[in-house]
Amino acid sequence: MKAFELSDKGVYTQTKNWRAADWIHVENPNHDDVAELVLTFGIPKDYILDSLDEYEVPRQEQVHNEQGDEIRLLIVLFPKLRSVQEKYTEYHTFPLSIITINGTLITVCKETPAFLNRIMKNEAFKNEPATTQRHIILYILWELTKSFIHHLREIDGTIEDLQIQITSATHNEYFYKLIALHKSLVYFETSITKNHPLITQSIHEAAGGDAQSQELLRDIIDISNQAEVMVTESSKMIDQLSEVFSSVIANNLNNIMKVLTSITIVLTIPTIMAGFWGMNVDLPFEDHPFAFWITSLITILICFLTVYWLKKKDYF
Repeated sequence: MKAFELSDKGVYTQTKNWRAADWIHVENPNHDDVAELVLTFGIPKDYILDSLDEYEVPRQEQVHNEQGDEIRLLIVLFPKLRSVQEKYTEYHTFPLSIITINGTLITVCKETPAFLNRIMKNEAFKNEPATTQRHIILYILWELTKSFIHHLREIDGTIEDLQIQITSATHNEYFYKLIALHKSLVYFETSITKNHPLITQSIHEAAGGDAQSQELLRDIIDISNQAEVMVTESSKMIDQLSEVFSSVIANNLNNIMKVLTSITIVLTIPTIMAGFWGMNVDLPFEDHPFAFWITSLITILICFLTVYWLKKKDYF
């Protein structure tokens, strides 16, 4: 559990007195952390535990505790690199709970994303530093949406690399890469689609807010729309690339089989010639002193003509 105090200049300072902090961030809370938060702020337990469920969907709720304090919950999904293997990369999305109560901001997630660490270190201000709780939330949404854009650009780069490699595709590794990219885009599309209405709703609720909040909200909407377009385009590209890959791999395998068949035909000619001249019957120039070399020369000539014909027919 990390706690921060927010100065008038928008600087976060970590503090040990988390009960009086402006911003509390909890990563993978245990039973004691959950109990302390529930006891101190009267937060519903599911507001905290839902952020640990990787299949949780974005949503927004509002309740009042026993003291009558208003508690707001906003759950959004953020992208994170799930696994990096030797041949492919896969992304996943995880929930982030943003809870507000009496001027205190509480964020909860199973694993802290990189953009949230940047905000804590005062490294993620877009134009002006965050001086209010609302600004912090908007900066979190801004950085979260930007992270989708960043990873989508990485996926587009991977797709371009696959397009270059497609001409020589004969191995399953390319399919593994496509499967990983397709899974990532499915997670991204679901997350962006679910996050976007919540962000739009926040704009309506922010009517009449300060100029900085309004500008941030407009920018978040713009970049969220961009993310929606990018994930749709990337998904279509992956679908088309999968079909092309299947066709290319089948064609490459057919070419390989053509070459192998052609080699088999050529290698069969010496076998036929040896079998024919090895029969115990009278054969042409069998008594000739250079019969072996003549036969070998004829065999080589026939092989050469066969190779030439197969090459001309594009079998090699």
